[in-house]
Amino acid sequence: MANEKNKKKYLILRDEIIAHIKSQGLQQNDKLPTVRELIKNSDFSYATVHRTLIEMENEGLITKRQGKGLYVNRLEPQSIKKHVALIIPDHFSSHKIFIDILKGVKDVLGKANIGLLISISNMSHEREKETIAKLIYRNIDGIIIFLEDNYMQDFSHIAELKERNFPFVLIDRYIPEFDADYVAINNKDAMYKICSYLKYNKHCDKIIFVPEYDSPTNVSSSVEKLAGYNMAVKLLYGNDEGLVLQFEELIGNIESLCSTYQNLGISFNHDAMIPELHKRLHEQEKVLPPNCHVFGYNNSFEIPTFPTVEQFNDQVGIKAAQILVDKFNNPNKETVQIKIEPKLILPNGNGGFYQES
Repeated sequence: MANEKNKKKYLILRDEIIAHIKSQGLQQNDKLPTVRELIKNSDFSYATVHRTLIEMENEGLITKRQGKGLYVNRLEPQSIKKHVALIIPDHFSSHKIFIDILKGVKDVLGKANIGLLISISNMSHEREKETIAKLIYRNIDGIIIFLEDNYMQDFSHIAELKERNFPFVLIDRYIPEFDADYVAINNKDAMYKICSYLKYNKHCDKIIFVPEYDSPTNVSSSVEKLAGYNMAVKLLYGNDEGLVLQFEELIGNIESLCSTYQNLGISFNHDAMIPELHKRLHEQEKVLPPNCHVFGYNNSFEIPTFPTVEQFNDQVGIKAAQILVDKFNNPNKETVQIKIEPKLILPNGNGGFYQES
């Protein structure tokens, strides 16, 4: 396998793997050579092979199955003329939301015969900026961006995209008072509905809101949840005596709080915080008191075991991709800003859960 002059090794190997797939007539879910075989047959180092496979997996060309090997995921048809990049702040394994969004994006772009490249910013503001610059340099036609946590402090790179009239759509998070296309969740109304359920169905005389562990409070989704919580406390209880506790504060005070109120409601920023709560209590040989009623967010598990919120993240991906496709066809299209209405996932009285109508 001869190297091409002035071409990076991992790109050469990428082309050779794609050529192998085509020459062997491999289809989706067909198995590829192992890492060891690639090293042996290509004469490239482990580092080069490893990087190539990561890049190809991020592009969606191959998939790695733990303990089973490498498999073909998809091949871009020759007729593809446009390419879109999806930027997410963390790996797909971190949160189900990213998988759901990807599913929606792929559904629309696949039907429009538009290629998809996936990039992960690793929750780094600088990497997000660098990634966008590189994607433009690589002549990507449009970008769907799930912003990292600190975007409010500096969104100059997003403003630059707007100034250049470069097609992009923000998802899940948006920049208040900034004229850009976005698809987000109506978190404010969702929080109000959660608090209403806890008050009227669980008869809670106090509701606590627990924000994300370390996420900045100026993230638009966090701001909206807090605003919805404060609005609910004022309207439902007729006062401004809400209580926002960080996760560690809740752990340290949960027994005294539950003994203070007849029924205590706790609304969490994310589903994953509730199993962590039970784990931490178990480590202290404690259990959650029966008068303490928890409510999650984002329906993160295959089978719900507590009340939560369905955000329809696949619809976020679908609508974002549709906006981008429309912008390709009509570059002067007016700004589109969509807030998807979530629904509560509630106990059905028989040990299961149902989605509110």
